[in-house]
Amino acid sequence: MALRSKLLDKKVIGSAKEMLKKVRNNAYVSRKLRAVIAAKESSITAVARVCKISRTALTEWIKHLKFGRAEKLFAPPERRRKSILNSSQRGQIERWIEENPNITIKEAKIRILEEFGLNMGKSTVHREMQKMKFPT
Repeated sequence: MALRSKLLDKKVIGSAKEMLKKVRNNAYVSRKLRAVIAAKESSITAVARVCKISRTALTEWIKHLKFGRAEKLFAPPERRRKSILNSSQRGQIERWIEENPNITIKEAKIRILEEFGLNMGKSTVHREMQKMKFPT
């Protein structure tokens, strides 16, 4: 039987389980957290083999949780998906919302298609509008 890692203690597993509840929609992070939790039951080597990752990567994830650097589990901003809207287009959309605070997502979607030639989904338009943080 393999030796248990001293890095894996109840505090680390507890913080991994707690964080997993918060970020359940983020597959990138939840995969890492599930691997850390599984490493408590099995060995780090076995989990790394099953998840097809290196032992050092899994150990790094455990260290991030143990030493309070959980934000390092997330993808850095330069690796995240980029928006198709540039800053001037976002500014234009903000002006539309200031002119008509009751604009619907569907109306904004149509206007974006007509003015910018960008075919965006309703949820994408909604997400962009939420990022603008207008007072409710």
